[in-house]
Amino acid sequence: MAANKKKISLRERLFRILASVGIAITLWFMVNGNADMLITQDFNSIPITLNKVESLTEKNLVLADDKNYYLNLQVKGTDKNLRNVNMKEVTAEVDLSDIEAKGTYDLDVEVKGLANSVIISSMNPTSLSIEVDNIIKENLDVVILLEGKPANDLSVISAESLEQVEVEGPEASIARIDKITATADVSGLESDTTRHLEVAAYDATGDPITDLEILPNVVKTEIVLGKTKSIGIIPSTTGSPANGYIVTGVQVEPSKVLVGANEALLNSIETIPMDPIDVSGQSKTFTKDINLTPPVGCYFLDDGGKVKVTVSIESPVEKSFTIDKVNTKNLGTGLVAAKVKDARVVVKLEGASSILNSLNASQIEAFVDCANLPPGEYELPIQTNLSQSLVKSITPAKTTVIIE
Repeated sequence: MAANKKKISLRERLFRILASVGIAITLWFMVNGNADMLITQDFNSIPITLNKVESLTEKNLVLADDKNYYLNLQVKGTDKNLRNVNMKEVTAEVDLSDIEAKGTYDLDVEVKGLANSVIISSMNPTSLSIEVDNIIKENLDVVILLEGKPANDLSVISAESLEQVEVEGPEASIARIDKITATADVSGLESDTTRHLEVAAYDATGDPITDLEILPNVVKTEIVLGKTKSIGIIPSTTGSPANGYIVTGVQVEPSKVLVGANEALLNSIETIPMDPIDVSGQSKTFTKDINLTPPVGCYFLDDGGKVKVTVSIESPVEKSFTIDKVNTKNLGTGLVAAKVKDARVVVKLEGASSILNSLNASQIEAFVDCANLPPGEYELPIQTNLSQSLVKSITPAKTTVIIE
């Protein structure tokens, strides 16, 4: 027996169709939104422009940090309005015109180019910390660095810039400068030459300092070739120490300096002279830094023109030694000293305790000089093998010698 189907009226079918359409429209708006619904959108990495930078230069100021800044922006608006945003017209700016002196300033970031129908809901950063420094100028020497080795076993004995440079930049960067350098490649160089070399600034760690203007940025450099050798220094003193004191030694460190010159001149130089050190009125040991003057045509290498001189000054002590024999020296051929009257002498010394305490009688020789004397009887002064500056007295001072 067939089942009976319920007949749906036309009115009910129409109602069902309208309900389905309504549900579909509602779902569409839920998914796609409508013209009046606000939504958010992010715009990231918008470059921030620093305006009126030229006004800093007019005030002898400069940005301490030369870097780029970016803005992350979140906005709200209708779907239609957000689609109409042209990011080429949107800018982020910071105005520097009110800065008048060195310091750190927190300046607001201003966004321009957004339509009024779009609302800024958040921005990062909202301000920038801008550090401003004074612009400083300073004249500095250029240090010439060398690469390679000249030909013919020659050495570079002088490499010198013929001009200074003017360095301009932030005060903090100027303070970081350890040296201004230029590098010369001398590989295979056979004779003196002049080069034009580019310069750069470096700090104490060897890192380049790039936010400086250096004028000129290329310097004329004279390079001189020659031979080298180490030469000793002869120190001396002038004046007298305080009463009751003596100079007991003069020490130079280093005792030799490396000198460069042409080969003929270099071979003629045996020692480097030094101006005498004034010890007038001194009563204790002292050290002095000395800049040596090279002989004409010579150059000091490796800072060899700078030495430390230590002058030892002490209160002298006295010490006596008894010498049991007086020798004769320089007797003529075939002659002999038949008699020396005094066989024993007392030598009194005066000097630094460090020197006298290191002596003993066996190290001291007493003698008379018989040079150019024919046979006969002579009264001759007794001498010693010690420095005259140490000998205060010899007793007896003379003795009689009979030469046969």
